[in-house]
Amino acid sequence: MNLSILLGMVCAGVMIGIFYFGGLWLTLNKLTGAKRWVFWLGAGFLVRSSITMTAFWFLAAGDWQRIVALATGFTIVRFFSIKRIEHKPLPTS
Repeated sequence: MNLSILLGMVCAGVMIGIFYFGGLWLTLNKLTGAKRWVFWLGAGFLVRSSITMTAFWFLAAGDWQRIVALATGFTIVRFFSIKRIEHKPLPTS
């Protein structure tokens, strides 16, 4: 496997991760004032997951090395997304 292809897959995984976790952030922000929060939560999950899995499917092309590279990029974004979130204590009554 060519190293440039694997680096490209890591970059693609990063872009997919930015889409997924950015969409998650938008969905959760939409929930704060939504009356139909179950709809937004479910729809956001289905859209994000469908697009993410489709991108993984086509980009990986059945090659395990590409899958690992894509997952590595995706996980990098997940790590930085978690580090960026402010942990606010929940209000007690």
